[in-house]
Amino acid sequence: MNGDFTAGVVEGFYGVPWTADQRKTLFNWMQKMDLNTYMYAPKDDCKHRAFWRELYSVEEADSLTSLIESAGEKGVTFVYAISPGLDISFSNAKDVQALKRKLEQVAAFGCQAFAILFDDIDPELSEADQSVFSSSACAQASITNEIYEHLRQPKFLFCPTEYCATRALPTVLTSDYLKTLGSKLLPGIDIMWTGCMVVSKKITIQTLEDITAMLKRSPVIWDNIHANDYDPRRVFLGPYAGRSSEIIPYLRGVMTNPNCEFEANYIACHTLGQWCKSNPDGVKKDIISGGKLSSVSADIKLETESDFSSDDDLPAWDCHYRPHQALKTAMNEWLTELTASRDPPKRTLPVSAIANTPFALPVFPAEDSGATVLPAPSVDLSVELSPVLNPSFLQPEALAQPINSLVEEPVSEVSDAASDSSCDIEPMDGVQPSNTVPVLSNLNVVKAEHSVLSTNTVDLLDEQMLLEDSCKDCIQAQTVNTVLTSGLLTAQDVTLMVDLFYTPFEHGTSSLQLLHSLHWLLTNAHCIHGNCDAAKASEWRQHLEEFEKKVQAVDVLLTHLFMGPNKSVLYDLYAYLWDMHGVLGICLAYVKWLEMGVVSNTAALTATEYATWFSQGYREIFTSGDQEPWVFRGGLQAELQRLLPICATHDLFLIKTPDWVIQALYRNRPYKQEDQTSVYDICLKTCDDGMDGSEAFSEFPHLLGDRLVGSFLAFSPEFCFVVEGEHSMCGYAMAALDAQDLATKSNQAWVPAMQDKYSRPAQENLSPAEKIMLSFHTESLEVREDVYLSYPSVVRMDVMFSRVYDPAVPQRLLASALCAIKAAGSKGVHTKLNSGDKFMVDFYTKLGFVLIPAPAAADQTSEFVYMGRLI
Repeated sequence: MNGDFTAGVVEGFYGVPWTADQRKTLFNWMQKMDLNTYMYAPKDDCKHRAFWRELYSVEEADSLTSLIESAGEKGVTFVYAISPGLDISFSNAKDVQALKRKLEQVAAFGCQAFAILFDDIDPELSEADQSVFSSSACAQASITNEIYEHLRQPKFLFCPTEYCATRALPTVLTSDYLKTLGSKLLPGIDIMWTGCMVVSKKITIQTLEDITAMLKRSPVIWDNIHANDYDPRRVFLGPYAGRSSEIIPYLRGVMTNPNCEFEANYIACHTLGQWCKSNPDGVKKDIISGGKLSSVSADIKLETESDFSSDDDLPAWDCHYRPHQALKTAMNEWLTELTASRDPPKRTLPVSAIANTPFALPVFPAEDSGATVLPAPSVDLSVELSPVLNPSFLQPEALAQPINSLVEEPVSEVSDAASDSSCDIEPMDGVQPSNTVPVLSNLNVVKAEHSVLSTNTVDLLDEQMLLEDSCKDCIQAQTVNTVLTSGLLTAQDVTLMVDLFYTPFEHGTSSLQLLHSLHWLLTNAHCIHGNCDAAKASEWRQHLEEFEKKVQAVDVLLTHLFMGPNKSVLYDLYAYLWDMHGVLGICLAYVKWLEMGVVSNTAALTATEYATWFSQGYREIFTSGDQEPWVFRGGLQAELQRLLPICATHDLFLIKTPDWVIQALYRNRPYKQEDQTSVYDICLKTCDDGMDGSEAFSEFPHLLGDRLVGSFLAFSPEFCFVVEGEHSMCGYAMAALDAQDLATKSNQAWVPAMQDKYSRPAQENLSPAEKIMLSFHTESLEVREDVYLSYPSVVRMDVMFSRVYDPAVPQRLLASALCAIKAAGSKGVHTKLNSGDKFMVDFYTKLGFVLIPAPAAADQTSEFVYMGRLI
């Protein structure tokens, strides 16, 4: 690689910036990877962009000086970037002087390389500037040249407002803006370019020749291929790809703007380093000569590169860089990195951003929970927090205030609003949210005692882990049970994790097999009905077993991360794996329910108005790179969600990440007859508006179960689900497809049976238990007609929060039940509550239910209220 070739990392994303310690770790990585340049440009760092005029304090200066020195010690050029474009007045001498003064200060810290960034700003000049400059390009070039010469022409980079082909107006070759920059910017200033799009799937020689002609210099690529600040459910762990090494001679350099989560970027950096070194003596190939590629051939190769399942399938002439081979090398070294003992960084956070979990979980566990948890902090604002447990699926306005990443200051308060997957805001149009939120650290970890699934499950992973053939030779030396230094994370785990979160335009092998397995199970659900061929039913159940093992492999991966020494990696990746675990759990519960053969019209299971991975043309559009990747938000989790019958119920899938790393995994499944005792026990311990009623019903422990859930278990067990923790059941969702049918059967059979079981009390001063017994003799079950018409199904949910530390358990449990009743044809579900049950009303409200007003003629003093939600 040419010594003048810029190769490295730009910290240029929207979101919580990295910490000083993380940047120093990055410099160590870069030294090993032969990357030579780091650009400091965190969008939401206060004095980089929003408050760019402000000089650094003594404490900030010391921190920045230390970073510059640390980079130099590792052979890394530290580029200080500033983004004044939000509010600078180019014709205002005070602003120009402020910019000079700011960069002079940084130069005094020892910095010898700078950048001015004008990306993601309004291109229109103010009236004052229009009287001086003929265009924004002239204004930007003028001030950049002046600063460049004022600093005595150091290494200098410039990011234009039109920084990719889709933002060049009207086109790259006809853009007056780009043409002006090319002619007016001094030749020693490098210009950054992201490619054809903001996130470019590929970068070809032809497109580079076009932009080079306009800029009168080869560009430095600001590469967003691993950036994830536009999608809070995706992180990208796949290799640097889509750029043939033949383009290296056409560039001044490449800098990756990677994932917001620092620890997620090892592979991105490592494979970029391999790519930069893959064609050290490369020259421009304008004609085929001596067996070399022409530029046209290189572009053709680039167009088809992703069609090859492994590097062995690539054409023989691609001898420089092979992404799959680079990934193998990077994963092997990342495994070593993952065994390093590293704590997550700590920040300070306002208390108002802490206590925002969707349910009021108890601080202390019950004695029988088998878990320990540190209490949540009080109103002490100095409590230390780990940065980003992420992602909270925030709205674009979520990050209200810029952050100081050079010194420890309070992190800005964050909203817990769920994002709408239909949001049209493009991620780099102005200030965007962090796709991370500050979370409790202080080692506030819920440590539930748990097994690593079962020995049988672990032993089966060798067969069931879906590995790319090209990667198998890098893991053969290790087995699933291999214990790495101070931890259990294996090469299979790492391969699976990379596969689950691959690249913006490509799902990994394991992801694709999960998708295809789920789709096959849905498409062939007719095979498990009684009138079908036994061999086909057996095949279907075998596919279900294999799908379950794939889901369990994700749980094993999570468990191994819990046990590993690198807590920084755990905190950065936990949110994504927690989300994946939850979605896969809903999918597994759903297909296990399908195994029961309740639905006869299985053709409707895959009939949806929403485009899925299996819709005609969808995959081609997804993988083509013709659309920015935020068009397909949500990654594998969203693809799986769209295969479910309740795919539009986003509130049950887009859930704020817990404020703790929860070392307990919860699994939903259909109800079994042997679960009745546990269900009755939970019913008793939650019957008093969510509180334990055992004391009041100690003589009749089954009474509340008989009254509240018994009829569900007797007449509608096929629509009932339970949720299990590591040691015990902790909740249930009892549902019936037809509420009136359930009421009729209950009145005809269940109520008489209970009248026989519980004699009618005779005395007047009734105990709570006797009042319940009397209700069997005086009340019949009924459903209000107006409720039934809009919400024909009925559900009852109870969760023992003393056994639950994951606030998403209720949503995911409800999602499992709603999948079943929706697949069976329901359009809505309701629940009936005592009007005084304030906790339960709030509980169902947070699950998306709304109060159903009583008809005008109805008794307004009724002791019951109805709540419903459409599905």
